[in-house]
Amino acid sequence: MNNLLLLRDSSRKGHHSFASEKLAGQMDIATFDNLRPQLEKQYEHVHYSQENCWSEDQLRQAWETHKKEHPDEERILSRAFLIALILRHAPVGEEPFNPFPGKFQTFGLLQEDLKEGYKLAAEKVPGVNCNGINMDLGFNWMVDRSHVAPDWKDLLALGLPGLIKRAKNGTSPLHNAVVMVYEALAEFCRRVAMINDNPAYAEIADHAPKTLHEAFALAYVLHDAIEFSGEEVRTMGRFDALYIDFYRTDLAEGRLTRESAKELIKFFMTAFYARYQGKRFGKNFCFGPDINELSYLEMEAYYELNTVDPKLSVLVREDMPQDFAELYARCIRDGRTAIVSLNYQVVVDGLVRHGRTPEDAADFVPIGCYEPAVAGKEISCSGSTHIYLPIPLLSVINSGKDYATFEDFKTGYLEQIRKISTLMQEQQILCDLAWKYVNPVPLLSGTFESCMERGRDISDSGALYNTTGCVCSYLADTVDSLEAVRYLVYEQKLCTLPELRQILKDNWKGHEKLRSTVLRNPAKWGNNNPCVDALAVEVASFVSRLLFNLPNGRGGSFFPSLYGQMVVERGKVIGALPSGRLAGEPMSKNMDAVIGMDRNGITALMNSVLKVDMRQFPCGTCLDIMLHPSAVRGDDGIQILVSIIRTFIAHGGSGIQFNIFDAEVLRDAQVNPEKYKNLQVRVCGWNVRFTDLTPEAQETFIRQAEAIA
Repeated sequence: MNNLLLLRDSSRKGHHSFASEKLAGQMDIATFDNLRPQLEKQYEHVHYSQENCWSEDQLRQAWETHKKEHPDEERILSRAFLIALILRHAPVGEEPFNPFPGKFQTFGLLQEDLKEGYKLAAEKVPGVNCNGINMDLGFNWMVDRSHVAPDWKDLLALGLPGLIKRAKNGTSPLHNAVVMVYEALAEFCRRVAMINDNPAYAEIADHAPKTLHEAFALAYVLHDAIEFSGEEVRTMGRFDALYIDFYRTDLAEGRLTRESAKELIKFFMTAFYARYQGKRFGKNFCFGPDINELSYLEMEAYYELNTVDPKLSVLVREDMPQDFAELYARCIRDGRTAIVSLNYQVVVDGLVRHGRTPEDAADFVPIGCYEPAVAGKEISCSGSTHIYLPIPLLSVINSGKDYATFEDFKTGYLEQIRKISTLMQEQQILCDLAWKYVNPVPLLSGTFESCMERGRDISDSGALYNTTGCVCSYLADTVDSLEAVRYLVYEQKLCTLPELRQILKDNWKGHEKLRSTVLRNPAKWGNNNPCVDALAVEVASFVSRLLFNLPNGRGGSFFPSLYGQMVVERGKVIGALPSGRLAGEPMSKNMDAVIGMDRNGITALMNSVLKVDMRQFPCGTCLDIMLHPSAVRGDDGIQILVSIIRTFIAHGGSGIQFNIFDAEVLRDAQVNPEKYKNLQVRVCGWNVRFTDLTPEAQETFIRQAEAIA
């Protein structure tokens, strides 16, 4: 039984390797807990085998020779050749202690060639800037190489041999490239199997996976190959749905028990944690909406691991079992906060409204933080563009134009957003056209049936749905600032618009009394104030209509989301706002209120948020809730969390996530970080260790915790 997670002594180089045909209890077991320290550092001290491997000089020489002999080769074929060269010949990591080996040395070749791709794009697409930002006007754009995922269903159903067979039915450069890289990936798996005495890898080289270990191994090896070839895989798909049949078969045939399967899951999840140690954006594992026994098992494993990564998305429907809801609520309450609850039906409805068929929309998977994409059919590029909503407001104030009424001022603001959306669209279309020169990805495209039918790479509009995300950020700062303009200039007439312009230029210095008046004004987003909330609804609806079907450069359209991230980093370069915010201060996060401005509790905050139709933002929204630990103590506390989640979802909320903090604990963690090495914090759409945050970022959470104390 070649997939049992048992280890046996091996004379081969004094290491351990996997037992291939023995049942549990018949030999010594090296448990996950015993190996965990080594597994968590597995990317840091890799020993590479030289057996049947080429040196860096040999690889470089072969690559240079190929380029000289094929100077006019299409970009996708040259990229495929280099990927295949590395997979077939680069040194492979020796890690027979690990159920999921598969590391290889690239010697920087793929990264160097990626730089050449950017140079080629500049030649082929005049005027393109593949990663640009205009903070004066408030938008950015890029070739988004960080929000993709293969078709996990096709990968697991067909395996490498099936994908190769399908690709051989075509003759386009893409088909040839796919065959090239998948045959090389199969050979790579054979090399991994031999070097690490791991029969699961030998099996997946020549067959579709039959066991849970083989299925995990195939997913992991393709994941890493895609990432090393220049794209960031942001989701491992709907975990419980993808792997339930493998799990059930292994149980029925005696390969695994429930406990040994949990061990295997821990090995698998730790492989993703180990790469970045919680210092990247997190690897998304999705659950539901149909909850099964694997959903419970993985959530238990996640609780026991207690690591910042992977992060979990739970697709919530009304029929979610109460005991499962309580299980993952306990994770959140006990500091495992890398979980977001997503409203399955609201997301589906938003996707249908944006043009997906109901059947396709029902099969979405979160592709980043909260952003959905149809599994195996959509490349959403959900992080391609941003509009920073407060900056157009500053542009209107600084324009020198006079507006007789607040309605005129608001209209000017909305028209400024329209202007910058056009400029953003122009820049992003160039990026869309440049992607196929920058980094075609046959390892990814080969899993997409539509790419195979069209003979087009995912970078060249090969997916069925080719959307471009636009993140609309800092709604609370915007709404509070609009309300402040109405209050200061047009209602109370405490200053004129030219005077407000100078006040902001002075960063409120010398105007402290007026700033205090603004800050004390109770009309703030997040308090269920009808007037303020109506502003939020109006701005959100306008932006959604503007972007909803704006054409992109890949035959699709823009795809709006509404959340705010990088609140400290972007805040540093955004000037003072009419809301009383000083220049350089952090911005508001996601759908939250400005820190300290939601003064009427979480019910009022949720009521404000729920007035915005989340289906207008099918690329994702999320509300962050911070609670004091005393609010969720004991079994009653678990029920409170579940009730909050279910209530928010039932009333049309899209995404909700939590931090549960005591401000005094956070202050102590600043002073004594060694005592809080695993204190987790949900940062926008991913988790990090609190002690890894910058002091400025730490302060934002402390201020929020103090505000609820």
